Amino acid sequence: MKKPINEIYWIRAIACLSVVAIHSFTRTKGKFDLPDTTIDFIVNLQLMMMFATPMFVLIFEVIVGNAYHNRIPKGFFKKRLLYLFLPFVFVPFLYVLFNVIYNDFAMSNVLRALQRDLIFAGWHGYFILIILQFVVIHALFVKYLRKIPMWIMLIVSFALNVTYLYMTEFHRDMFPMIMQENYSYIRLVFVGWIFYFTVAYYVGKNLDKVRASRKWGLPLAFVATGISLYYVYDMHYSGTITTLGSVRLDIMFYTVTLFFFLFFLFSYVSKVPKVVMFISKYAFSIYLLHLLSFNIAMKYLPKMNIILYSFTLFLIGIFGSVLMARLISLFPFGKFIIGPLKDAVKQKRVTKEQERVAA
Repeated sequence: MKKPINEIYWIRAIACLSVVAIHSFTRTKGKFDLPDTTIDFIVNLQLMMMFATPMFVLIFEVIVGNAYHNRIPKGFFKKRLLYLFLPFVFVPFLYVLFNVIYNDFAMSNVLRALQRDLIFAGWHGYFILIILQFVVIHALFVKYLRKIPMWIMLIVSFALNVTYLYMTEFHRDMFPMIMQENYSYIRLVFVGWIFYFTVAYYVGKNLDKVRASRKWGLPLAFVATGISLYYVYDMHYSGTITTLGSVRLDIMFYTVTLFFFLFFLFSYVSKVPKVVMFISKYAFSIYLLHLLSFNIAMKYLPKMNIILYSFTLFLIGIFGSVLMARLISLFPFGKFIIGPLKDAVKQKRVTKEQERVAA
């Protein structure tokens, strides 16, 4: 049995909190009449955290690549179909239920909302469909491509990903009409995320070697992250790329370099704090339910200043989602709505021998 990857707990928690923060800022911008300087400040923070969604591709494949880089276990597809695809189907009904209760949604509105979310993948859970594609691709990779030299796979996947993201931003007319008319379909195609997958597969497969390179890898990743983040801001403020989303060429560079920086940084931490384990444990539930927590809270929140409002939404997005997840998990079918809530793995300090090997 593979040992838990402590660095991933940190990275998953950071990515999860960043998703909630991005959306709390978005709701705050919509709630208050803000001056341009404040809006620019908020956008800068959101751009800095735009790595969050694609980071989950890296997290997923590092774990799977580490455990199954040369084989596919029995039940591999069934488990992910049950605990990923079913939440994608069921969670939109919770959002519809909110609108029926609080906004008096008519049946026609209910059907339109479900069509948008389930047929056009218009809700934030679209990312589950991307992960499911990589479940299949991982199996194909292991069976047919794992013996191809790593550098070839990285170059090919990089070229494919760059080309797709370039088309997404500058030549969207080259896509089929159905994709041009529905941006959600553009962001669903695995080619737009394939470089993340390939990098993560080889990190997972060669985890000890990657960790052992941290002495020179950490400063290099730090510099690369700084350069790539500057590139993100430059693209945005020059007007070259104005879409505030994660399906961007500059975000790909930023996310990958930041992943390595965080991985190397937290490889020096021998024990994961309970709070990090807590957020990591509920990350999937928080990802699915935080906007629903926002929706409910915004019906009852009193008047407050912008900073307190944004921070309150952020906390409600986390703990409100955890509370809902715990309540849903009490039902026998709850795990098919918000995924199974596994107990956090007990952490033990690494031995001196492990530290010596990793150094």
